[in-house]
Amino acid sequence: MPTLDDILEHIGEFDLFQKRAFFVLCLLSASFTPIYVGVVFLGFTPEHRCLSPGVAELSSRCGWSQEEELNYTVPEQGRHRESLSSQCRRYDVDWNTTGLSCTNPLENFPGYGNRSSIPLTRCQDSWVYDSSGSSIVTELIVSSQHVHD
Repeated sequence: MPTLDDILEHIGEFDLFQKRAFFVLCLLSASFTPIYVGVVFLGFTPEHRCLSPGVAELSSRCGWSQEEELNYTVPEQGRHRESLSSQCRRYDVDWNTTGLSCTNPLENFPGYGNRSSIPLTRCQDSWVYDSSGSSIVTELIVSSQHVHD
């Protein structure tokens, strides 16, 4: 069986053509470095949830903390296994209804004891991000929403 030295002897030495090819490939690879770095540092998906119209007004009227607002208005909040599905769905509730209680806003809906029976709908308006700043993901989502409007 031939060794690596035997194979290199058969192929030939690292001559002018190999040096040129190696140099061109290094330049080509270096030109893509910003893309590689950008994907690593800017391509993350931040924590987010559906924007439910009227929740912000209800939250400020009731004086809820961020945790209370999420607990009352986001489906499956706190269940690790289902947290991804809660990012794409929201309760099909009109949060602008004046009869909603500040201590338990969902208690008047059928099936409150079992939150899974409260009707859900897909995200229709926008998303709320729990982190400040922007990424490729948030910029693409915002620009695609303006196109669909």
